[in-house]
Amino acid sequence: MDLEVYLNSVRKNWTDANWWRRVVGQFVVEKTLVKPYFEYVAGDDGIDVMAEDWDNLVILDACRYDMFADLNTIQGRLESRRSRGSNTPEFLRENFAGRRLEDTVYVTANPQVDVRLPADTFHAVVSVWQDHWDDDLNTVHPEAMAEETVKAAERYPEKRLIAHFVQPHYPFIGPTGRDLIGKQAGMELSKRLADGADAEQDYEHVWDMLKRGAIDRETVWRAYRENLEIALPHVETLLDHLPGTTVVTSDHGNLLGERPTPCPVPMRMYGHPEGIHTEHLVKVPWLVVEGETRKTIVAEAGVESDRAATAEETQKRLEDLGYL
Repeated sequence: MDLEVYLNSVRKNWTDANWWRRVVGQFVVEKTLVKPYFEYVAGDDGIDVMAEDWDNLVILDACRYDMFADLNTIQGRLESRRSRGSNTPEFLRENFAGRRLEDTVYVTANPQVDVRLPADTFHAVVSVWQDHWDDDLNTVHPEAMAEETVKAAERYPEKRLIAHFVQPHYPFIGPTGRDLIGKQAGMELSKRLADGADAEQDYEHVWDMLKRGAIDRETVWRAYRENLEIALPHVETLLDHLPGTTVVTSDHGNLLGERPTPCPVPMRMYGHPEGIHTEHLVKVPWLVVEGETRKTIVAEAGVESDRAATAEETQKRLEDLGYL
């Protein structure tokens, strides 16, 4: 989480002793022991996704390799890769920050792309979340994302295309998530950051619910799987409309109470904290779907962006919040 998010959480929970023990205690151990272990002892050999061979890159946010391997229905060659990030901000920073990728268009349902990267990083950014936000679900439905990606592919036929879906990332929008888990934080915090509003979430985080025992692991795992099952048919339909070779992958995975091996700290962790490069967070699917022909890619300076804010406004806000 970022500074503003934690400050808002402190304001709401500072009188709750259980919150200090459960959330702040784990945060301190994570930042002082676990994260330094992965940074200085374990090291990192994650891939540069832009150096890999693809015409289209479909990112299923927070998709664990084991879950994808079990549920995938798309024909292709399934491999795995090691991601450079254990959460979306780290993935974006380590793969794209400081680069001018004028041969690439980024289509995103996740507002973190708008928050974390300058507008001129890519030839163009299509922010699907702006026009297709579902207030009931607190996210962007994968059907809308697939439809907008098809339009972008037609609009930019000579560009590499990145399509960043939210699912299987929370909020869990299948029957288990909506009926058994109920109200849960969605992507509203990221949307508010991108819109320049206060960084607040409307409901409790599903990982915090799991951590304190309000819901069990089986329920969360089932809801998590349902999110991927909802997304996969739309991804499969999308692939029928994408020329060239497409790779379906993820930016990171999730922890549901596993220990951050090989770090020797005997602590169970949840969600996807940054800098924790344990297997279930950084081992991601890499499904290669070969096209009959390859795209002819042309690099040229971007002339447009479907951003809610200019690069200067985003940069200034992140600096004001202490992110940069």
